[in-house]
Amino acid sequence: MRKTKKHKVYTIEQKNEIVRLYLERHLSSRQIMEFYEIGNKSKLDNWISQYRKYGTTVDNRGRGTKLELGNKGRPRKYVEDLNQLSKENLIERVKAYESIKKSLAYLLDKEQKRIIK
Repeated sequence: MRKTKKHKVYTIEQKNEIVRLYLERHLSSRQIMEFYEIGNKSKLDNWISQYRKYGTTVDNRGRGTKLELGNKGRPRKYVEDLNQLSKENLIERVKAYESIKKSLAYLLDKEQKRIIK
């Protein structure tokens, strides 16, 4: 037996109809919430704001909570397009990589000599 009550799922059409009933002043928010068994007022308020902004409610299931910010999670690594760099910047980048390579090679060689002793 289920311990918690399962959330009621509404289609976009049902949400739009509920919002229209509210906006056209046919029913109060309390009456709508009781009749359609909407758990809290914030859910209804979200539908109303979506309807006013987009002209319809939005189905957010399976997506991030903030549509403008995109999905949550770790941001993608920044990958620079080397074709967009100027010649001078590309030369500086290659010199920096070569310097890092030499430093790593030196440190690895030093570590290997220490291990051998």
